[in-house]
Amino acid sequence: MDDAPSLPLVFANRVIRQFADHLLGGDIVIEPKDFMVLRIIFRKLGGKWWDLSRGSIAQLVLLEKILTNWGNQPGRKRESEET
Repeated sequence: MDDAPSLPLVFANRVIRQFADHLLGGDIVIEPKDFMVLRIIFRKLGGKWWDLSRGSIAQLVLLEKILTNWGNQPGRKRESEET
């Protein structure tokens, strides 16, 4: 049995990571459970990964709002703060 994540999850996680790096700084820590939560929130708010992959501005704005709100919550870890 193959334990590798499916390609849609790889795509979604890569997009989340890139957006977080650009919006919140490259040292923000995103744990595996955070990726799952962010994907679920995106879908619950009407986000469509297919439309995002096609360059939909509305989907980009939605993901930007989600990541900005998530990243600005108190207690977010940064690599520079870890020991």
